[in-house]
Amino acid sequence: MVIGALEQAKRDLDALRLYDLDCAERAWTTAAGLPVYIALFGRDTLTVAWEAAPVTTDIMRGTLPVLAGLQGKEINDWRDEQPGRMLHEAHTGPLASLNYTPKARYYGSITTSGFYPFVAAQLWHWTGDKNLVRPYVDPAIAALKWLDAFCDHDKDGFCEYKTRSELGLENQAWKDSSDAIVYEDGSQVPKPIATCEEQGIVYAAKMNLAEVLWWFDRGDEAKYLYESAKELKKRFSEAFWMESEGFFAMALDPDRRQVSSIGSNALHCVATGIADTALVPRTLKRLFAEDMFTGWGVRTLSSRHPAFNPYSYHRGTVWPVEHGPFAIGAYRYGCHDYVERVCRSQFETAALFDFFRLPECIAGHQRDQDHPFPAVYPAANSPQAWSTTTVYTLLQALLGLQPFAPLRMLFVDPHLPAWLPEITISDLRVANAIVTIRFFRKSNGSSDYKVLEKRGWLHVVRQPSPWSLTASYGERAKDILMSLAPGH
Repeated sequence: MVIGALEQAKRDLDALRLYDLDCAERAWTTAAGLPVYIALFGRDTLTVAWEAAPVTTDIMRGTLPVLAGLQGKEINDWRDEQPGRMLHEAHTGPLASLNYTPKARYYGSITTSGFYPFVAAQLWHWTGDKNLVRPYVDPAIAALKWLDAFCDHDKDGFCEYKTRSELGLENQAWKDSSDAIVYEDGSQVPKPIATCEEQGIVYAAKMNLAEVLWWFDRGDEAKYLYESAKELKKRFSEAFWMESEGFFAMALDPDRRQVSSIGSNALHCVATGIADTALVPRTLKRLFAEDMFTGWGVRTLSSRHPAFNPYSYHRGTVWPVEHGPFAIGAYRYGCHDYVERVCRSQFETAALFDFFRLPECIAGHQRDQDHPFPAVYPAANSPQAWSTTTVYTLLQALLGLQPFAPLRMLFVDPHLPAWLPEITISDLRVANAIVTIRFFRKSNGSSDYKVLEKRGWLHVVRQPSPWSLTASYGERAKDILMSLAPGH
């Protein structure tokens, strides 16, 4: 089940390669999916790039320069373009080429601009190569400056979106279908909207890029981003937490009122680390209640919501791409039981589709006697690039893999379930070292590992899960590094 999904993912990534955008033989990017999304999508390819890193950093090496070359340069409302804004999608079809639509080069997403700095930092964590990462630092800073300058319409410190194009996307966050963001009564939320997950993405971007800037001797900029991220995290809980629900609001509306609909958005807040540690157990418990967790994964919207539809694109379906970050988030806070449930649901889903391939999404029916198999979403792309790489992120969470190439470190903390008693990761590359590690489950239910082969300078260290209660390893390292930054 697991091995089949991992092997198919490699074949699908190769099939989705956009050869005309190759930067080099070992620097390439992918289309978003087949048969509909045969094009470059900023947030999709950045997601694929960082999720595929345990297998190859080639996609990060190819995606970051392509998106930097297409970064917004002017104010162009037709394309929702502004200086520093990162691309949402670029098509080469006749409608786009004739400028009948703005999609030859369209910028209508706020997600891409937050993901770009995060992925640049992930390339640093995997390679520790200053010459490789340096060209992407200034584009990353420009993307964050765009978020600060153009996305805080009401000056409340949160990023909001609203299209300026007559053919622009109405919703420009993770859930970008036109009817995705709804009030608790099912009515549409007017724009501008500040969704909870986008605040988490901005937090992760600032926190991760701050560490990179410190390594590049840009201490003042590093300190500014670090303090900005900490302040955002503090204000986030105050603005988005719903005590009565034990959950984060889906969004803030134009009047800064909470949109109290229960959806999968909040799990991204756990994944990115913006969620306060004390609030995580209640958030996870709510997300795994029956109205949200189908047995095949977490729904995009609660089945109790009046707008719920198991076949609605973002109001009831289950998206595999969300579950890689979900697993990482649960692992981040030491919630290994939830990691196991997330991973098992996705690998069991993959096992019931052709070739062990996770599709773009599935319908949000409950797993029960009436629905013993995951229900097919008829229009789902398969393969879908970010569903393809989800399986690598699931495995990364199960094994607790956290690279920190600048210090030639690989942290591990395996918690293998009974259905995956053993797995060997061969030729894992961190910096210039290559390592093969066997992970195995012991008779008492605990997990351990053994380094079978190592070429190059690399320390493989077991990092106990209590460290993950407050931050990932990279963030804990940033806390240490930033305390040493000039003027801190």
